[in-house]
Amino acid sequence: MIDILFGVLGLTTLIAIALAFSDDRKSVSWRLVLTGIGLQLTFAVFVIIVPWGSTVFDYIGKFFVTIINFTFDGAKFVFGPLSDQALFVQAFPEGLHAQGVGFLFAFQVLPTLIFFSSLMSDVPSRDNAAHCTGNGLDNG
Repeated sequence: MIDILFGVLGLTTLIAIALAFSDDRKSVSWRLVLTGIGLQLTFAVFVIIVPWGSTVFDYIGKFFVTIINFTFDGAKFVFGPLSDQALFVQAFPEGLHAQGVGFLFAFQVLPTLIFFSSLMSDVPSRDNAAHCTGNGLDNG
């Protein structure tokens, strides 16, 4: 029971912070906020109560981990040994190991961001789909 109260307190705090930093509190769409909370509760019930609900989300999570792991293979293909942090540690003196954050960002995070953004940009939005003809060309 205490876990549920902590969840409700966290959700209430998040909404309160959002309202506190809002420029126009009167234009907040409470219907949208309540729909989001309803979806969140629906997913929670699906995962917690339905016996196979957590299995479904586990498979979805594994799918996205597999997709993101493709970026490591792509970075290895593009950057070669530069994309392997173990080789970075061997190649550079110990004084530079603390500066490995730049390495991590340049050769692991950026390829992931570029890959995932290009993957998502290929997904047609509702607006684009409404303006497309049968051959997929935009008639403007």
